[in-house]
Amino acid sequence: MDKNFSVLKYLSQVFMIYGITIGLLNVFCILFGTSAHGLSTIFSLGNAGIGVATSFQFLFAVSVIVGLRSIFMTDILIKKMSLAARIIAMFAGAFATILVFIFAFDWFPADMPIAWIMFIVCFVISCGASTAISVLAEKQENRRLEEALKRYKEEE
Repeated sequence: MDKNFSVLKYLSQVFMIYGITIGLLNVFCILFGTSAHGLSTIFSLGNAGIGVATSFQFLFAVSVIVGLRSIFMTDILIKKMSLAARIIAMFAGAFATILVFIFAFDWFPADMPIAWIMFIVCFVISCGASTAISVLAEKQENRRLEEALKRYKEEE
């Protein structure tokens, strides 16, 4: 868990996640754009890619979600909350943010059960993958710190 916040870290995370998201959305447009055209504003250009308005909507959504991550995964505002509670609160906030964007910008038809099932499956997979990557990164960082401490002790 990060101990402090910096604007550069925030911006680098926003644009890294945004880049991955837009890349995946473009792949989805190529694969499903023609058949999904007219069902969703995301696929308004069919298999030609993502529209400018949709791109900015996703940039804003990613910015909000990274802001939530900054709140829940640093000690800026919350100092005495367990890591598990922080992760749950962050994912709940991300889910709520995406729900707002789904309804505000018609990302997919709200009355289509298969769209909701696919969204929830994708969200769960994304949460699982990001949690696994975070755990691996933290283990790697801890291993590096342990090795550095061991070298320091040997030098003394």
